[in-house]
Amino acid sequence: MKKVRFPSADFLISLSLTLISLAVSARDQSGDITPDIYETATTYVLAHEIDEMLSKYFNLGEPGATVIVSQRGIILFRKAYGVANAETKVPLQPELPLRTGSVTKQFTAAAIMLLAEQGKISLADEIGSHIPDYPEYGCHITIENLLTHTSGIRNYTELPQFGSVLEKDVNVDDAIAFFKDTPLQFQPGQRFSYSNSNYFLLGAIIEKVSGISYQDFMQQQIFQPLQMHSTEIESAASPVATAIGYTRGRNGIIKVPYYSMSWPFAAGAMRTSVDDLVRWDNAITNGTLLRRKSWDLMARDHTLNSGGHTGYGFGWFIRGLGGSNTLEHGGDIGGFSAATLRFPNEELFVAVLANSDFHEFAPDTIAEKIAQIILRH
Repeated sequence: MKKVRFPSADFLISLSLTLISLAVSARDQSGDITPDIYETATTYVLAHEIDEMLSKYFNLGEPGATVIVSQRGIILFRKAYGVANAETKVPLQPELPLRTGSVTKQFTAAAIMLLAEQGKISLADEIGSHIPDYPEYGCHITIENLLTHTSGIRNYTELPQFGSVLEKDVNVDDAIAFFKDTPLQFQPGQRFSYSNSNYFLLGAIIEKVSGISYQDFMQQQIFQPLQMHSTEIESAASPVATAIGYTRGRNGIIKVPYYSMSWPFAAGAMRTSVDDLVRWDNAITNGTLLRRKSWDLMARDHTLNSGGHTGYGFGWFIRGLGGSNTLEHGGDIGGFSAATLRFPNEELFVAVLANSDFHEFAPDTIAEKIAQIILRH
């Protein structure tokens, strides 16, 4: 049966989410899915298979996850499992924003590409042209090196002293001062080494070039244009959210201790919903927000000076899964874990956001399992 296409992605999402929300409210405790919200018998069967699998991983009354699957602009599956707050038993809902950690990086990379399209920066610019006092140790560290984790700059979250400062609120300059004098691991472009420092610096460059805060730039230039109304870059001043992060302690499930969201910054401070992530995926698929060539450049496997490849583009890991090409990125940030998984050729997107870090299967594994169900049908 031919699938119905709606005239616009925003209309599609709005209608699909409304129908599914109505169906969710009508479900009993067994989690049965109302079949008439699906376009075909196939999507109905897929949804039940996914739901049956996920129901094994999450327990009632415990922290859980929100999940969404879309393909070619159609929402195939959307559901939440578990609770947002283990004390009040407020249930998780797909529209609730959760912390996503390093999923933030693809958004920061897009912000850099926006500035490049506007002619305000070049990917070949060196750090020193925007952050004059940053030491480059006689090397030439470019914005592209930062985007691709080939700068050689050490990861500040892995420095021994980081544990003693993560509860303290810091400004951007003080945070950079925390790691800037650490010697490089290698010459820029020599190899790949994942480092949150790279994307923290990209956030600082966005602020220097735009003249506004990173948080404001992301709201004005990315989140608002894409109608991602549940998305924000958290700061120390952000209000307490409904969804709380949990980990497993000696005596059971516990809230994750406080730490300042001023540290993750452009490397990992985004809070969003799975609904908004579909809007983001639609922008990528349809080539909106950025020019098509910019999206394509972000998705290109970066080449090292030696000619080898990194398996990373701008904010995405690039690999093959089940014979298909994928763009993916996960995130782990104290009590929360997340995964986004894109199959460009199949126009398939899966997002899993969890408010805990102790489930049997991590969100990236769950996302892969969901994708396998879809692709084999």
